[in-house]
Amino acid sequence: MASPQRCLELHRDGSLLENYDLDNRERRRLLAIVGHEGMSHNCTLNRANQLTPLARSLPRTCDLLGDRLMPELEAFWAREPNTEVQFKQEAERFAHYLSERCNEGAFGVAEELAAVLCVELSDLDRQSGLDSHF
Repeated sequence: MASPQRCLELHRDGSLLENYDLDNRERRRLLAIVGHEGMSHNCTLNRANQLTPLARSLPRTCDLLGDRLMPELEAFWAREPNTEVQFKQEAERFAHYLSERCNEGAFGVAEELAAVLCVELSDLDRQSGLDSHF
């Protein structure tokens, strides 16, 4: 469920499991899971759980990315499949990814995006400093 694309691929082609050391029972169970009608809801909830720390920690960055946000998130999650449950760490990981993308020239608003990221990361640092005093 952490990879909706992978679930869809596996649902279409169960032979993708041949690369794993699974017995027939495990293989049948996994195929039943990805084929279950509720799996799309699980994938949606997982994506919402992954998006929440970023949207709450980097709201101006998300706004600035606009229509580019989801493609960049998908690319980030594909490259960095292990998400952090701590908002600050996950926001920092995404910011680092976006900074690399800026350096690659992926955005027409690279300078503005870099500046917004810097401000929002500073805000996160300041907030976490305040939190540690309570």
